[in-house]
Amino acid sequence: MTNHDGPGDEHDPLSMAGRELPLLDPPQRVSGMRVPAAWTLPERPEGLSPAAADAWRQSGFLLAADLRLLAQSLDLQLRMAATGYTPRARTMAMAAYASLWSRAFSSLADAAPLVRQGSYQSALPLLRQAVELVAAQAGLVADLDLFKTWAHRAYARDPASRAEEVGLGRYFSGESIAGDEQLRLIYRAASDLGRPNFGPTALFVAADATHERYPLIFADQAFHLGWAQLLLGWQLRIGVAQLHVAMHAPQHFPALQPLRDEVTAHAVAVDGSLADPARCAVQEHTDGDGRRRHLLVGFRRRPADAAKRLLL
Repeated sequence: MTNHDGPGDEHDPLSMAGRELPLLDPPQRVSGMRVPAAWTLPERPEGLSPAAADAWRQSGFLLAADLRLLAQSLDLQLRMAATGYTPRARTMAMAAYASLWSRAFSSLADAAPLVRQGSYQSALPLLRQAVELVAAQAGLVADLDLFKTWAHRAYARDPASRAEEVGLGRYFSGESIAGDEQLRLIYRAASDLGRPNFGPTALFVAADATHERYPLIFADQAFHLGWAQLLLGWQLRIGVAQLHVAMHAPQHFPALQPLRDEVTAHAVAVDGSLADPARCAVQEHTDGDGRRRHLLVGFRRRPADAAKRLLL
């Protein structure tokens, strides 16, 4: 969909019925593309609560391997994205990918300190958004004309509102999410966990509740190994999906072979780390009524605790 939801003007070449010629490239030129030189794990913020500071410390110790992989993922993404500004790739088609990629990158990077400081539920909307943005790039393979149409019509003047007409440029690639087993699993779980559903809410504020007791901890930021493993694992999976999109678009991101080899090695390392059967993960479970539900496995607050299996 584009930013114009109504019927097009019959004199508008972008909306002429029966148009068979491909759309022209957008009129804009990519006049600058600043990409940070590197990404490193953030330092501990000042003013953390005692619980958040302890979560930061414990995640740095118990999940050091995951954090190293996350730093590697985001650094590789920057290096891959920077190849899009080489002269032969510097097009608005590349910019369509890179613009969505920039937002996905920021979502993943912003989620990292939230997970480290025990703000697990606050990271969920960022991870859900990152899935949508990565999937949108995958969808551009078939839908690039939608971006071109938006770009041709954007930045005109709207006399009625006396405003610059940027346009919404509606776009969402649900097919790309549905077609990727890992992204689909993360997207469904992050959506349901992030909404005001009672089960996930109880897990965030009363993780040790039973049928007899409900130990509510308001604004809980205490370290929880299960949540940290789950969310860091999702960040790594989304990062691999993002790198996969870039690797399969060499016309837009012409990375040299040594960098491509690093990306491949990183994806193998992520697969190996997330294959550990002891770590917390979410699985799709179909119950006796045929409902698709979320099964949390390996859910525990501390390493010495017994791992739980929780059905949501």
